[in-house]
Amino acid sequence: MVVAFRRRVALWCALGGAALTLSCGGGTTESTPVVQPASVATISLTTPLTSIEVGSSIQFTAVPRDQAGRVLQATLVWSSSSPAVATVSSDGTVSGVSVGTTTIRVSSGSAVVAVSFTVTGPPVYVAGQSYFGRNVFVEYIAGNAPVILTAPHGGALTPSTIPDRTASTCGGTATTVTDVNTQELVRAMQQQFFARHGTYPHVIISLLSRRKLDPNRLPTEAACGNAVALAALDDWHRFIDVAKTAVLRDYGKGWYMDMHGHGHAVPRLELGYLITDSDLNRSDATLDASSTYENTSSIRTLSQLSPLSFSSLLRGPNSLGTLYANNGFPAIPSASDPSPNGADYFNGGDNTVRHSCGGGASALGGVTNGNICGVQIETNFAGVRDNAVNRDRFGSVTATVLETYLRLHWNLSLTR
Repeated sequence: MVVAFRRRVALWCALGGAALTLSCGGGTTESTPVVQPASVATISLTTPLTSIEVGSSIQFTAVPRDQAGRVLQATLVWSSSSPAVATVSSDGTVSGVSVGTTTIRVSSGSAVVAVSFTVTGPPVYVAGQSYFGRNVFVEYIAGNAPVILTAPHGGALTPSTIPDRTASTCGGTATTVTDVNTQELVRAMQQQFFARHGTYPHVIISLLSRRKLDPNRLPTEAACGNAVALAALDDWHRFIDVAKTAVLRDYGKGWYMDMHGHGHAVPRLELGYLITDSDLNRSDATLDASSTYENTSSIRTLSQLSPLSFSSLLRGPNSLGTLYANNGFPAIPSASDPSPNGADYFNGGDNTVRHSCGGGASALGGVTNGNICGVQIETNFAGVRDNAVNRDRFGSVTATVLETYLRLHWNLSLTR
């Protein structure tokens, strides 16, 4: 039978010479060798921290190696012994769920490595006191007022653990210019605010040089793939979220200002509501005719609840810009300076998108149409940031301006 014949032929096949040649009857058959993949002998596990707070996340990194120590491409299986305490995703991201201790394990075949991991409750923050993120790269000065101030570009630390940001490592672009004295500016604003109202605004400061981290960018451009920088970026947004949670708990709504510095030719404050310069050049009637501009803006919720028109909130007699201008700090947009008309102007960045109430907030992890609205303020150097006297003067005026603005448009009192 055919089947028997084939079996008989198979029995006549003999190994000939090298292991790749089989002699079968009167001919030979070449065979392709089967290469068995190297097995994983060890796994190196990197854990930046062994504890995080409830609601926080951190990235673990695991590298599989063979017996000779060579890095392998292998499927890794992650698990948590207590998912009710912390979960771990397929890429090694550990997220705190509840207070307790769990074991995070990663394996490939018979190779296993595990680490004990703790999730803690959120700390109690005392208004006016400073708290720091990992490696002391981000500072949070806790507050008890419905105002949040951030300074992303005024830091000076240049740790060797974070390489300098370059366009090639940051997705094609990397701005590294420091906003001189903006860290000092928000500290002065906090002190002057307390002097007037007896309450503290929440303050978050990046202490890293912009060469190392740009917290006003999305992760690829902000941290350029460096794990230490990414941890600092996580601390930055986590502290802002802590501040927002406190503001909403205590007041129901609040105001966010991301403070920057510019070197443009016109010495004025540039208030960025996420409205482009070309749109600010439009007439009031055009800005008010469609909800598109209002919905995109960083004051979306405030505007929807206000009896005033959107254009009036941007540059009317009681707008933030006009209140600043009336107190000695020229600003755009305002009643006296309504639109750029070709001059340099910054309309706001990723922090303002994420942490205010505009249409893009939810996509970045914030809340669209939420109860935290705000603005990015680009400050000129001379007369605002250049010395302690002017920084204090700007802080004092800001405390006064916000008192009027938030009472009129957001029904908020800054004094407890």
